[in-house]
Amino acid sequence: MSATTARRKGFTLIEMMVTIAVIVVLTLLAVPSFQAQRQRAAIRGAADQLLSFWNQSRFEAVKRNSMVKVGVVQTNSGAQFCLGAATTTNSGDTTPCDCTTATPSDATLTCNVARYPADMGSSQAEWRGVTLVGVTLGGGTTLSNIQPAIMDPKRTALTSTGMSGTVTLLSPPGPNTYRLNLHVDKFGRPALCESTSSVHHLSDFADRRCAN
Repeated sequence: MSATTARRKGFTLIEMMVTIAVIVVLTLLAVPSFQAQRQRAAIRGAADQLLSFWNQSRFEAVKRNSMVKVGVVQTNSGAQFCLGAATTTNSGDTTPCDCTTATPSDATLTCNVARYPADMGSSQAEWRGVTLVGVTLGGGTTLSNIQPAIMDPKRTALTSTGMSGTVTLLSPPGPNTYRLNLHVDKFGRPALCESTSSVHHLSDFADRRCAN
């Protein structure tokens, strides 16, 4: 085989540079799409966890034949947050249980029904970068004044119609901005819906939108 034939079977420097340039361009085009996909997966997963937690707490109210309060505890403007559920004998209880630890210093604040995540203090990995941006479910109206929502075991409805409302989640940082709500009506019935203030939209929530 001649040297000329051998050279024809290889790549020239220009051809290699063009190939690398094409790969770089395709990668740059794909990165935002990949990031947006991760954002969508994260916020859907977090919203599903909210829904599951509420339904579990509702079931426990019936199972234990006791009122159950479900609340949210947050720090750092919602960057860290957890869910807690505990039995209560007060239909107007305004204090959420302490879901930040399994053994709070005040034993009356123990979440004796359920809490999520297991260890808020050391990890928020379960939320995958999703943040809490609003809570109207329960008696409070702002992140700094969150009060629990309380379920009646007989009807699984809320003990007060004024406790109905939403918990609003914001997607992790990325090219898009998504907001999903867990909305609970006065009968204690939960539903996931896309916030009307969401900048970008999830296709599977096109017909499920609600105000925060």
